[in-house]
Amino acid sequence: MKRLNIAYFGSPDFSADFLEKLIIDTSIKRLIEVKLVVTQPDQKVGRKQILTPTLVKKVALNFENLKIENSLKIENLKLKIKELDLVLLYAFGAIIPKELLDLPKLGFWCIHPSILPKYRGTSPMATALINGDKTTGVTIIKMDEKIDHGPIIAQEEYKILPTDKRPDLETKLTDLAFEMFKKTINVIASGAKQSLPAGRQGQKKIASSSSTPRDDILAALTPQQHELASYTKKLTKQDGFIEFQKLKFSTGSNYKGHYSSSEVEKLFNLFRGLYPWPGLWTILPNGKRLKITDMELARNRHACSLQIKRVQLEGKKEVDFETFKKAYKIF
Repeated sequence: MKRLNIAYFGSPDFSADFLEKLIIDTSIKRLIEVKLVVTQPDQKVGRKQILTPTLVKKVALNFENLKIENSLKIENLKLKIKELDLVLLYAFGAIIPKELLDLPKLGFWCIHPSILPKYRGTSPMATALINGDKTTGVTIIKMDEKIDHGPIIAQEEYKILPTDKRPDLETKLTDLAFEMFKKTINVIASGAKQSLPAGRQGQKKIASSSSTPRDDILAALTPQQHELASYTKKLTKQDGFIEFQKLKFSTGSNYKGHYSSSEVEKLFNLFRGLYPWPGLWTILPNGKRLKITDMELARNRHACSLQIKRVQLEGKKEVDFETFKKAYKIF
């Protein structure tokens, strides 16, 4: 059985975790070989503006035979991609030019951490948490020229735990996506009598009568229900701002019924979705910025309140909240 030669497009830490699994997992190494990694250019990071590679690039650099590209210059990529069977994309961070999409034999596949067409765009995991959703999931699509718009290859749900924060979802959905990708590649590698998993929207399972499933197994995929589409936005630092009085009267002993339980829960969901960046933060009466680095939602029969666990004052180290309260006597 000939392995599929693939390229991988990605940038952030959870995408780097997926890439590492692709390269070292013994159960998939017999099915695919990563020939090329494409990621975002190195960026200046921190106060000293040190030029820093993406975590995907850092992982790729650990493997000497892996070629790395840091741009989407079409002429650089055309020759490399058209010789490949598949390009897999997971949180790349840029729009793929249309003229590249049809070059690989199986096209470009995108892993998207939501149940598409819900939550298209850049921040599906954060949005699911902020909205207090009970379930989310992973969708693998065959990409077209529109964002998160292509037909569904595979789709599975995940039940969100009340304690899940965004890094938890990133880890769990990445693990789920990897297992889904393995199943799908196994179908393609195994031959025509098997079928790809159906999506949740009632798609029929895909089966091929061809003896060469690589050529046509994706041809019958059912489009997404575009009329049900919803969209997310790129997160900014300002998304995490909360007025000091609202934060104060939603927490611990300061909770006196100023806000309903649903409002308090919304604030906690905002914290879960924005953790660790941009994070939940406020401006204190003294003008200093205070970031909430850990909190919990306390429930009883009558109401909900927030219990702040750890904070970081502008220019200071992170401390537990009780220490901060004793020192500043603001809350």
